[in-house]
Amino acid sequence: MSNVPKLRFKEFSGKWEEKPLGKYGKLINGLTYSPDNIVENGLLVLRSSNIQNEQISFEDNVYVNLNVEDEYLTCENDILICVRNGSKRLIGKSLLISRNLPKSTHGAFMTVFRGDSNKFISHWLKTPMFFKEVHKNLGATINSINGSNLKKFKTFFPNSKEEQEKIASFLTSVDTKIEQLIKKEQLLQQYK
Repeated sequence: MSNVPKLRFKEFSGKWEEKPLGKYGKLINGLTYSPDNIVENGLLVLRSSNIQNEQISFEDNVYVNLNVEDEYLTCENDILICVRNGSKRLIGKSLLISRNLPKSTHGAFMTVFRGDSNKFISHWLKTPMFFKEVHKNLGATINSINGSNLKKFKTFFPNSKEEQEKIASFLTSVDTKIEQLIKKEQLLQQYK
C-alpha cells in the first residue's frame, strides 16, 4: 500500500505515516466481575451484545454493584472493541461511543481504545485490512486478540488532524446515508 492515497480531498497533500495503533491512544482493559456482583440497577457493563448494527443497544444489559475508577468509565468518543468471544466472527467488532451513555464501563471480553483520533480510527477498525490482522493474531485456544498485539497493528494515518477529521466526517455521513437507505428499504418491505 502506498503512503500517498489515490483518492483525497484536494486541499490536502503529502504522505501519510504508517504507525501502530498504540501511538494514537491507549487500551483500557475491561472489568472482571462475578455473578454475585450482578444487580437489577447499578453500573452498566457494556459487552459485545450491546453493539448491534453499528449502534449501541440496550436490549441485553448487565449491571453490577462495583465501584470503578473514573479511567474505566466509558466516555464519549471511546471505541469499544470486542477482544474475546466464543464466536470468532465477533472478535474485532467495534463501536465509537458517540453520545452520552448512562454511567457505564465495559466487561472483561471487551477493551476500550481512547485517543485523540478516535473518529478517524473508528472507521479504520471496520476495514477488511483491520479484520485480516485480527484473524492473523487470534489466540490458539480461545477466540481472542490480546492488547499488546492490537496496539502493534499498523496502518497509514494522515499527518494532519484536519484531514483525519474531514475523512471521518465524510465517512460518518456515508454511514448515516446507508443507514437511512436501509431503514427506507425495510419500511418499503413492510408496506409491500
